Amino acid sequence: MNNIIIIACTNVGRHIILEILKNKNIKSKISGVVNLNLKQSLYKSNYDSYHDIIKEYKIPILYVDNINEKKSLEWIKKFKPKIILQSGWSQKFSKELLHIPKYGCIGEHPAPLPYGRGAACVNWGLIKGIKNWGDTFFLMNNDYDNGPILSQKFFKIYTNDNVKTVYDKICFTSKEIVEENIDKWTLGKFNLTNQNKSNIVYFNKRYPEDGEIYLQENVNDIHNKIRALTKPYPGAFIRNNNDKIYIWNSEIPKKNSKIIKFLNSKELFVKFDKNLLLLKVGKKMNSVIKIYRANINNDPDIWGCELFTYFKKNRKLFSKKKF
Repeated sequence: MNNIIIIACTNVGRHIILEILKNKNIKSKISGVVNLNLKQSLYKSNYDSYHDIIKEYKIPILYVDNINEKKSLEWIKKFKPKIILQSGWSQKFSKELLHIPKYGCIGEHPAPLPYGRGAACVNWGLIKGIKNWGDTFFLMNNDYDNGPILSQKFFKIYTNDNVKTVYDKICFTSKEIVEENIDKWTLGKFNLTNQNKSNIVYFNKRYPEDGEIYLQENVNDIHNKIRALTKPYPGAFIRNNNDKIYIWNSEIPKKNSKIIKFLNSKELFVKFDKNLLLLKVGKKMNSVIKIYRANINNDPDIWGCELFTYFKKNRKLFSKKKF
């Protein structure tokens, strides 16, 4: 029986859709999918069109500018859904939309609610160095991320995780929660837990310019910002005159003789090993961060050591001479 409308636009939504379609133990069916149109997709860093899924499984789909516009609401109403399942959708649902499904709208939020309400919660979690994280499904109401909790799963964020790997974990937690609960939800069977108001923490929306790195910052803060804003997000960057140097991968190295020698030198950055760059940071320039991959302005990505070459050789990376 077709009884679910999916409203989603990211890779987490992709794995929710595929879990429902491919898991033979799930009896509930997807009636249709609503996704952002091409214009709106430009403002979503981790956008996923689902074109391949729609083509393979021949599911009705509507690409919209706004989920609350008349065209969207009328399209959803014709399916008479039991539930709407939302993931990764930034636009607030109108009262009319919330009341379309028989049993309500269920939201997936990639944070351990009530901690992490609001926008860019995974990015903020990494920036703040949070080690314990989670994924939450909740019954939506008129306020953002405020409804009672239906199900949660939790996991660790390790020092080598970044925003991509954390979202990979959330794809798995979402799949597991859907497998365990979706058939109950489409029958209106909910086990609800109200959010603890004393534990609410909100995060604000982030903008590309918020990714600027200042070399005087603490080395841990710089590393956290880099891993929080790496691809597919806009990236953390250092300004150098008129250039923006985007850093995509970094590591805080353990001190050894090479690093101590570098710290005692007058150089701000040096080549290290085959592909890396060492960069001095901190209030007293007494800490070091390894740079793996970077790019300058809109140029292609390069290795950290090539970044060194770029600035030392008048912005030229490669030689005219054969090796």
